[in-house]
Amino acid sequence: MAQKTESLTFKIFSSTFLAGALVYFACAFLFLASIYGYFEKQIFRELENESFLIDNFASSRQFSLLSGLKTSNRITVIAGDGQVLFDNTVSPSSLENHSKRQEFIEAVEKGSVTISRYSSTMTEKTLYYARLLSSGDVLRISCNQHSVATLVFGMSQFLLVMLILAIITSGITAGFLSKKIVNPLNKIDLENPEKSCVYEELKPFTKRIAEENFEKAQREELRQQFSANVSHELKTPLTSISGFAEILMHGGTDEKTTKDFSKTIYNESQRMISLVNDIIKLSKLDEKSISLEKEDLSLREIARDAVNVLKIQAEQKNISLSITGDKGCIKGVRPVIYEMIYNLIDNGIKYNREKGSVNVDIKSNLESKRVFLYVRDTGIGIPENEKERIFERFYRVDKSRSKESGGTGLGLSIVKHGAKYHNASVMVQSEEGKGSCFTVIFNTEENLN
Repeated sequence: MAQKTESLTFKIFSSTFLAGALVYFACAFLFLASIYGYFEKQIFRELENESFLIDNFASSRQFSLLSGLKTSNRITVIAGDGQVLFDNTVSPSSLENHSKRQEFIEAVEKGSVTISRYSSTMTEKTLYYARLLSSGDVLRISCNQHSVATLVFGMSQFLLVMLILAIITSGITAGFLSKKIVNPLNKIDLENPEKSCVYEELKPFTKRIAEENFEKAQREELRQQFSANVSHELKTPLTSISGFAEILMHGGTDEKTTKDFSKTIYNESQRMISLVNDIIKLSKLDEKSISLEKEDLSLREIARDAVNVLKIQAEQKNISLSITGDKGCIKGVRPVIYEMIYNLIDNGIKYNREKGSVNVDIKSNLESKRVFLYVRDTGIGIPENEKERIFERFYRVDKSRSKESGGTGLGLSIVKHGAKYHNASVMVQSEEGKGSCFTVIFNTEENLN
């Protein structure tokens, strides 16, 4: 099932629009709450001022004068025992004792108090200001105020218009911002990303693309070089085989010549087989298509197997082979490790002098959890300016000797890629005319991957 893709422009638009809408509602709520609170304070202040205006009438209990006052507020005078002495809206006798009313109790205790109470329907609330008079009575003035819900309902048309304007403004702003944010992304030159003007946060991304482009170009260059080198390496033996085969096909050669030609054809074909086998090994390592599981291995045992195979080749040149050190226990793919060690020893033999030596030394460092494989020879050595290139495919330090010994020029490339496959590293120390030492360092934690 195909994964559903998301539009960055739409995501930015929707996020900005939602943020704008939330800001509108938050601002509207804070505005209404502030306005409501402000008016409530103003009403309490007016009730307090009014209480001082009628203080003399209330303190002297001149209720007839209080009754004549034109006010929309409710005025109540309560005796010290809670009995209602005067009320300008209803008859005092019809009212219950107010000694347990909150405003009465707090006015007696504190001198004055402001209290609000919601009605049973919650659409209205009553604001009370009560004050203790010099006579010991309590003067209470109150008025009704619409609740916030009623205020919002009353302003519904205005708020709706503001909401529509806010939605339109948020939509336009979100559309503009989303296009402005995405526009630099659309202008990124994927071929030259580092030259594009991008946000600071995207620079690691463009840098990564640039690196991948560089690696891609390098791979393409290596592929072309590899193809050219393979063609060149195969062309020489094929030409030789074809030429000698053509001569033999026409006949007329004596027995010795025929035998020499047949030997040359055999040697060239063997060289081609070795070349093809090495190319296949490299391809598998490149593509990581080796399906074998990693297992517990002893580098010493694998080195011994390689030495046994190469012993005859070494004896032909009077080169001594030796293995020293410990077991060198690692986890790895046996055929790959064998090819690495085999090629290092094989190189040490091919590029050695008569009566020279090749030593395989293995050392394990339990503290650093690393295993070191050293392959030392007493051969021709490597010039300083060529050390960086010896791991390149088909590169040969001594081309004439490599051809004579049947080398394909891929041995050290196999070592390098085999080490990479096992998360190991390869180093070389060499002095021209004094031999070389190749070191492979296995990290026993990393090669478990």
